[in-house]
Amino acid sequence: MNVRNENGRRNPGKDPFAAWTECLKEEQAAVLCTLLAFSPSPDLPSGVRLFIPENGEPLGDLGDEALNRLAVEWARKKLDTLHPQSETCIFSLPGGRQAEVFVDVNLPPSELMIFGAGHDAIPLVKLAVQSGFKTTVVDPRPAYATEDRFPGARIILADAGLWEERVIIGKRTYVVVMNHHLERDRVAIRLALNSPAPYVGVLGPRSRCQRMLEALEKEGVTFGEEKLARMYNPVGLDIGAETPQEVAISILSEILAFRKGCAGGFLRGRDNIHQPVRK
Repeated sequence: MNVRNENGRRNPGKDPFAAWTECLKEEQAAVLCTLLAFSPSPDLPSGVRLFIPENGEPLGDLGDEALNRLAVEWARKKLDTLHPQSETCIFSLPGGRQAEVFVDVNLPPSELMIFGAGHDAIPLVKLAVQSGFKTTVVDPRPAYATEDRFPGARIILADAGLWEERVIIGKRTYVVVMNHHLERDRVAIRLALNSPAPYVGVLGPRSRCQRMLEALEKEGVTFGEEKLARMYNPVGLDIGAETPQEVAISILSEILAFRKGCAGGFLRGRDNIHQPVRK
């Protein structure tokens, strides 16, 4: 963790701030901790840093081994949450010492993965790309899943039997299932609910979704409460959507509300706007 060499000098090739800059450039998840103040040992230099990547070993030194350990634990917890925020933290240390540390969090852009390349997916992809989502369309039909129909999106052209092998769903991937095809929808639901995806939206009425879950159960595929709690069906906020464009707004609004921990709905009459209902 300590980047100092045996002579006590910093190794310029292992600068935590340089690693942080590289992480921003490559859109990787990481935390950069910067010491602001330390008491009652003001001799520790403020401004020293500790870089903690989501995948990999910490790099840097806050000047105190106990503080380093606490900062790494705090950073790991932050990176495991859905909505980590940058903030200034006070760490209490043995002997009544305290350290004030600014914890800066960087996350890669959220990903929206849409199973189904039908005409109603076109406005959803367009809105998602405009909203900054890394957007992926999964469909086996070469005439539908094309870059011309979905500019700005990544296309995975594969039969449903290959999705488990070809499609990677991460813990920051929001999934929408809208194949309009029962078999492909079942495969997509099974894949998404068995993945770490925090949100799995399924287009269509509850009765249709329930039939698909029952069909999966007959195949020996069942899901516990924790997995089913991540499924949103019918997908979208209730805005009276009818056209594909309106449905896209409804779906993306729900995803944005979920991502921010907000309930959705009217702001009218609220004393505080954009107030999360969950952390």
